[in-house]
Amino acid sequence: MEEDQACLFGDVALSFFRPRILIVSTPNFEYNVVLQKSSPPTQEQEESDEKTLLQSCKFRNHDHKFEWTRAQFRHWASDLAARHNYSVEFSGVGGSADVEPGYASQIALFKRDWKLEDDVLKHADEHHYNVIWEWNSRKE
Repeated sequence: MEEDQACLFGDVALSFFRPRILIVSTPNFEYNVVLQKSSPPTQEQEESDEKTLLQSCKFRNHDHKFEWTRAQFRHWASDLAARHNYSVEFSGVGGSADVEPGYASQIALFKRDWKLEDDVLKHADEHHYNVIWEWNSRKE
């Protein structure tokens, strides 16, 4: 998936499908130095431009079109949640949030408040499909 497709996915998922909960995970690009057995940055490297340091890393898998840093992922998820009236929580798998470079895989948990009548009443007359056949299970 290309980066612009990932952005479109978020908008489509939260505006069209409107799940109560959506879990999105993605690699943390900053963690790649650990996976690629690169040496941790020295004091001198830490003071250098962040882009230069990250450019020395490769994507985790050959088929990845993009990978986001923690800041990029948080920005994407926070903006997406705000646009579609969701809350978002961040977590991850592998590594630790408290130790650089964070989790190996980052997770965003999107949630929206939900009541049955929200979906039933709001979408009662909306059909995004054509009914071609209905089965009546009542015996007459």
